[in-house]
Amino acid sequence: MKESIVIIPIYNEEKNILKVLKDLNTIPVDVLIVDDGSVDNTKKVIEEYLSREEYKNKIYTIFKEKNEGKSEALKSGTELALELGYKYIVFMDGDYQHKPKDIPKMFKKLKECKGDAVFGIRRYSSIPFHRQVSNFLASVFMSVLISLYVGKIYFFRDIQCGFRIIRADLLKDIYFGEGYSVEHLVAIQLAKKRAKIVEEYIDVEYHPEAYSYITTKKIFDVMVEVAKYMVTDLKNSLKLDVFKK
Repeated sequence: MKESIVIIPIYNEEKNILKVLKDLNTIPVDVLIVDDGSVDNTKKVIEEYLSREEYKNKIYTIFKEKNEGKSEALKSGTELALELGYKYIVFMDGDYQHKPKDIPKMFKKLKECKGDAVFGIRRYSSIPFHRQVSNFLASVFMSVLISLYVGKIYFFRDIQCGFRIIRADLLKDIYFGEGYSVEHLVAIQLAKKRAKIVEEYIDVEYHPEAYSYITTKKIFDVMVEVAKYMVTDLKNSLKLDVFKK
C-alpha cells in the first residue's frame, strides 16, 4: 500500500502554486492537484513546471473544465487517491497559507497519538481578530453539536481549518457537501465513525483576499447545510432501524 498523498484543490492560483509544489518536493509525499476550472494561467504554470522540473515524488493532476467548488474538487481528488491505494490523505490549500513544512510534524503527532486523523490548528496571531472570534465560536458550537450527535465528546479548536491528514479508509463513503461546509461535514462523519482525531498547531500566511469572501450569509449557509445533513442522516438511520425490525 502506498503511504501518503497530498490533495490540493486550487482555483486561479498561478501566483502561489509553484511555491507549494517546490516546498512539497522536499517532503516524501506524492501530490494530487485538482484544478477547479481556473481561468487564469494556473494550468499553464503547472504544466510548464512539471515538464522542466525533476520531481522526486509522483504528481497527479485533475483539470476540471468548469468551476464546481471546493467540495467537488476534494471529492474528485479523494476518489482518485482511494483508487490509487494510499494509506493516508493530506488535505491542504493551494494558496500557500498552509505550509508544506508542517506535514512531517502533523504525521509525527498522528503516529505518536495513534490517531486516525490530525486536524491543523492555525495560530491565531496570524489571523485578524474578527476571524479569531468567528473561528472560536464556530469551533465551540460544532464541538457541542457533534458530541451530542454522536454520543461521544469531541472538542475542536479550529473546525474550519482545511489542513488535515486522514486515514484513507475512513473517507470511502464520505459526503463532502455542496458549499462551504466541507470541513464541518467531514468532521461530523469522522466522529460518527468514532475516529480518534488529534490536533496540531500549524503556521499560516495570512492573505486578506482569502477572507474577503466569508460573509455572515455564507456562515449561515454552512449551518443550514450541516443541519440538513444531520436531519437526512437521522432519517436514513431510522429507516434502517425500522427495516431491521
